[in-house]
Amino acid sequence: MASTDPLPTIALGLPGWCLRAWRVGDAPSLSKHADNVNVWRWMSDRFPHPYTLQIAEYWVTRGHIDFGGDNWAIAFGDEAVGGCGIHREDGPFRCNAEVGWWLGEQHWGQGVATRAAAALVERGFADLTITRIHAPIHAGNQRSARVAERNGFVLEGVQPQSAIKDGQVIDRWVYGRYRDNPQLAPLASPEGSSGRLGRPGAGPRT
Repeated sequence: MASTDPLPTIALGLPGWCLRAWRVGDAPSLSKHADNVNVWRWMSDRFPHPYTLQIAEYWVTRGHIDFGGDNWAIAFGDEAVGGCGIHREDGPFRCNAEVGWWLGEQHWGQGVATRAAAALVERGFADLTITRIHAPIHAGNQRSARVAERNGFVLEGVQPQSAIKDGQVIDRWVYGRYRDNPQLAPLASPEGSSGRLGRPGAGPRT
């Protein structure tokens, strides 16, 4: 968790697509793709709207670090067109990690979010102390539900009235995926975990 090593670039197995670290020059593209009500409606209430260039500049310079966790840009060619992240929980819940993703609307329906989520799952379970990866999704977000299901997540249940979005209380669907053979012995203390998993920079998903 305390590691300052740069995030690796992860190929998604689709021509031109990868996950990579955020760059200062990504701000204009981030603002363009994030400033979309069809993206925003399924995101955490912390995801701004409108998503201005100034907000994007903060995210690519400090925001993705201050937010915590491992947060990648989803890139097509050299353009950042979405984001995803993974968050390792702490204390007695440190065997859990939360994942999240979003993608610019013009790239929906191409299997990109499914590949990004798969990369997050692989990254999470590479840490043998992680036994469960979960994805809370706003109720009604069928696209992200399908992404989760294609990656082996199962619907654990509905959390009624569990979040606020645009001033309204909403339900959330919680999807989970589990390690086949939980490794309990290596579990580190909350302070001593060697994994670099932190809060996801994506929020609920598109």
